[in-house]
Amino acid sequence: MKNKMTGKYLLVLLAMCGMGGASVGLMTNVAGLFFTPVSEAFNISRASVSFTLTIANLAFALIGLIVPKLVNENNLKQVIIAAAAVEAGCTILLSISPNIIVMYIFNLLRGMAAGILGFVLITMVVNNWFKANVALVTSIALGFSGLVAAIFSPIVSSVIAAAGWRLGYVFVGIMMVVFNLPAIFFLPAIDPHYKGELAYGETQIVEPRKVTDDMDEMPGKKIYMPLFVLACIYAVFICCGTAMPQHFPGVAESYNVATIGALLLSVGMIANTGGKLICGILIDRIGTFKSVLIYLGLIMTGTLMFLLFHTGTMLLLGALLFGMVYSLGSVGLVMMSKDLFGIENYSRTYPTISMFGTLANAIFSTLVGFFYDISGGYTSTLVLLLVLMIISFVIVVGSYTIRARQLAK
Repeated sequence: MKNKMTGKYLLVLLAMCGMGGASVGLMTNVAGLFFTPVSEAFNISRASVSFTLTIANLAFALIGLIVPKLVNENNLKQVIIAAAAVEAGCTILLSISPNIIVMYIFNLLRGMAAGILGFVLITMVVNNWFKANVALVTSIALGFSGLVAAIFSPIVSSVIAAAGWRLGYVFVGIMMVVFNLPAIFFLPAIDPHYKGELAYGETQIVEPRKVTDDMDEMPGKKIYMPLFVLACIYAVFICCGTAMPQHFPGVAESYNVATIGALLLSVGMIANTGGKLICGILIDRIGTFKSVLIYLGLIMTGTLMFLLFHTGTMLLLGALLFGMVYSLGSVGLVMMSKDLFGIENYSRTYPTISMFGTLANAIFSTLVGFFYDISGGYTSTLVLLLVLMIISFVIVVGSYTIRARQLAK
């Protein structure tokens, strides 16, 4: 009989939700609220301010690549405490930044810390602790970052409006501490087997599997590099899309409906959370391939709504549909990595695929600002994103076709 979803598993899931809420929900997904007030305070362009998020995400991506080697069972607790302290501390220190250069430095440091506590470590823990309903559990853990952003976007916006952006950063930093506490207190190990525990859904304990660092020397099947390249390209295109919702307040302003800017971001974050949960359920029921294609269709529809309609109701619906892109950039990438390369190659492929996606998000966050500064609007960005989503649809179909042929051999 399978072990039940008892308190220890729920506490591990809570810890992963908290880490995601702090490292992505509070660091990345509410960052756009600070772009306008900081640019006005320092009298600089919006692109210069959005570059702070680019720097943070670049650091997030590069550190995530080495997390499997950086974090182990012996140093887990110490690493989490140190990373949480740097993440929250540097966010609070942003409040006393005298210029944008200092903000770049603090964002570099907090991005590195968030990268340690981010999706790579979260999915490592989830894959080890949960063997049943893993897509649903993954969607809950990764989707919590969107829930945090949805709840805190209007709160942070209100703090900024009432007390200024500097106190806004102090508030965000304090909340980062709160959200990281469950991981500090309730996460006993990366792999339950090291503690003599069963993973959820297991009937007997198995020995932790050791893997090599060389992709060409995997203990299972070798990685087909053309397929790996396609997966990385797909991650780049999808994660370019995840950079856009941070600019929803700017889109609303450009359409002369600035009053719903924060609400657009909140709706996008609701889609972030709800979309991931639904994505996990869909994947468990109909598989990753069909689920991803359905979501790509919804995202393309949302993009068209932003391009064609500039009224409040239609923009809110567009934000809801476009927000589904977060599901493909997180849960979708995790499950596609497992489908295309096998669980035995997951720790060798997903960190790199995730890194390319995060780098794309970081770079595109700034490019959106530059496109706005040059054109005075977001039309060119939205058209580009629509093209990228169409190409992504083709890549997904092609990748699964290649994988099916491999398995048939």
